Amino acid sequence: MPLPPAVLPPIRTLKASWPMRGWSYDNRLECVASSFPSSFAPEARGLLDPLFPHVFSERTLKHASEAIRRVAERTGGVRSTQLVFGAPAVGHVTPYGLWWPWEEADTISLRIGLDGASDPELMELCACFNIDP
Repeated sequence: MPLPPAVLPPIRTLKASWPMRGWSYDNRLECVASSFPSSFAPEARGLLDPLFPHVFSERTLKHASEAIRRVAERTGGVRSTQLVFGAPAVGHVTPYGLWWPWEEADTISLRIGLDGASDPELMELCACFNIDP
């Protein structure tokens, strides 16, 4: 089953605007990932805002949708410096982002995934980033 038509255009816009290189596929979490210097964080947040109108910390996660809470649980929870970004569900898929600063605080990893997506639908996400799963 292909992804609902409204899912990929905002993701493609983010990818086209993203100045950092090196997107890869995270097989463990079944999402795409990019790491960047923390000095890029304000610009990165600005690029994420149109795609992900909801942002949750460990304190506010209780207010997230069930899908976003499920993502947080499946990916190991949300620690004090981490964030989970959420977009409204589109059909059976909920786009999400995971903002994970590294311990040394100089690097941040961003992961973007589609909760509820099938393997062929995840292949469509990978195609947006020109990567292989």
